Amino acid sequence: MLLALAGLILAGLPAVPASAASTLSPVPGTSYQANGRVRTVVTIGSTVYLGGNFTSLRPAGAPAGTGEVARSRLAAVNRDTGALLPWNPGADRDVYVLAVSPDARTVYVGGYFTRVGGAARKRLAAVDAATGAVTSWAPTANGKVLALTALGARVYLGGTFSTVNGQPRTRLAAVSTAGVLDAGWKPAADDTVRALASTPEGSAVLAGGDFFVVDGTSRSRHLVKLDPATGAQQTWNWMPGYGVWEIVVTGSRVYLAGDGAGGHLAAHSLPNGGRLWQVQTDGGIQSAAVIGDTLYGGGHFDNVCAGNTTAGNGTGDGFDCQQNLAVRRKLVALDVDTGALDPWNPGANSNLGVFALEASGGRLFAGGDFSKIGGVTQRSFAVFG
Repeated sequence: MLLALAGLILAGLPAVPASAASTLSPVPGTSYQANGRVRTVVTIGSTVYLGGNFTSLRPAGAPAGTGEVARSRLAAVNRDTGALLPWNPGADRDVYVLAVSPDARTVYVGGYFTRVGGAARKRLAAVDAATGAVTSWAPTANGKVLALTALGARVYLGGTFSTVNGQPRTRLAAVSTAGVLDAGWKPAADDTVRALASTPEGSAVLAGGDFFVVDGTSRSRHLVKLDPATGAQQTWNWMPGYGVWEIVVTGSRVYLAGDGAGGHLAAHSLPNGGRLWQVQTDGGIQSAAVIGDTLYGGGHFDNVCAGNTTAGNGTGDGFDCQQNLAVRRKLVALDVDTGALDPWNPGANSNLGVFALEASGGRLFAGGDFSKIGGVTQRSFAVFG
């Protein structure tokens, strides 16, 4: 497949129509870098929080082993300067997801760890956003927690688990901000849940992943819209033809990033999920973020196929990937309204590429497995502004 794509590119096929919405430089700014994968990034004000499987951070430009500062799978840097901050709770095993509480005082942590900040915490923890102190919030899960979103007095979680707080919960659950399992919210997914997001007015929770069936309903393939109070399914008219890794909600739009036969970025309308456009890549898209009129995607792709960005009425991909190919290595920018390819093209290396994107203050924060990005030697974390 990749050889065929490369051949078509070399054959001189027309470039994908481009818009010029992105204002970001393709060269990253100065920031600390990590010595291992950064899987998740969130922001509160001028603080950027990182989670992953790294064990130290070092200054920009410093080679491995030079200027390393211990940070066990959790760290924070200044949004505007890239400087490492004292925030340092530490986890004993991988962190997969971070989420911010509605009052922006707490960072919720999900993963496969058993201790955070020296305290016993089985797959779930909450950390003070200012001090890094571990709070008393201590629900437990028996498998990986890959997705979190906080809404009102509940924290919703998704992953691979089958119990939460010792009670049966099949890959989806909700707990209170006091750590109490919600007895009534218990939709069950038949495979991994990788992404969660709430709608702007808080009337629904969107869950995405590898699943085909939720609560016995096949009309929930890879994405389901759930009532935040009861867990009952709400109307969603489009089933993605690919596993969903990221859900970004802005205003009346939902943007999906996913895997499947290559990778996908798609725009859907709220409230019912009508598809507006879709773009395919030759490798999975694991992360997405929006700045202004531009949607950014990160993953392990090398080429973008945007020959068909129109909406459709079926469940398949609806693409002709034999035309309109453009090289975009691990990072891509698209027009939010049309899916048209943007000229922004920094590129990143490594087979697995970019796992996390987050936007704040007009900057884009990228985390992943790369060692070079935007032409700069910078490992696992970079800032574009």
